[in-house]
Amino acid sequence: MKLEGGRDYLTTAANTVNSLVKGKDPRVYLKPGNVIQFLSRSSGRTIQIVVSKTSNELICDAIGGTGSYYPNAHWLVVCTSNGRYCFHNNYNYLAINNGKIIIIPSTSNEKAPTEAEFRAQDVLGSAQAIYLESVHMPGYFVNFNDDGVPSEDIKLKTKEKFGQFEIQLIAYGPGIQPEKDDQTIEKSDELAPPPYWAAAANASNNPSHTESNSTSS
Repeated sequence: MKLEGGRDYLTTAANTVNSLVKGKDPRVYLKPGNVIQFLSRSSGRTIQIVVSKTSNELICDAIGGTGSYYPNAHWLVVCTSNGRYCFHNNYNYLAINNGKIIIIPSTSNEKAPTEAEFRAQDVLGSAQAIYLESVHMPGYFVNFNDDGVPSEDIKLKTKEKFGQFEIQLIAYGPGIQPEKDDQTIEKSDELAPPPYWAAAANASNNPSHTESNSTSS
């Protein structure tokens, strides 16, 4: 417990110093009920939930679109104790377990799984970017390569761009005071894909489609 508390304290202290130096808090949109997107600095796209072509399970990548037309890439901010966070999307949590990025099914009304809890650490010297460190597995960070594929080794040094994300605001939560110049994304020029739950339903109703996806991969 002391170790966890110490890690939380060091994270908070470093974030405070960075915000004072840069004049802006990269975590300003991490408030309860806000809906956000994570823009990967390595792929230039957002973290989204997709259906695996090989297993038909829900997985994550970082090639999602930006804006309100991309529900697969929307994350509801759930604040927990000691300045920690969980991120929820349509009955699913973003999580890290056994050194891998995973999706854990659960409603936002239930207590979040321990694997889904993160610390948000500022990228020192940046006014926009953060790292997401697993509370369940300290020293492990959400990260994706340049193609938006989850890195094989989640444990990385925090100076790497693969673990750096900028937060895009989609909508404010109930009672949250809007930020000045919040640059909320209202529209996109891209054609939105079908939501992942619709894709999963189509795959389960069409076994031949699932088989062809597995073969092509």
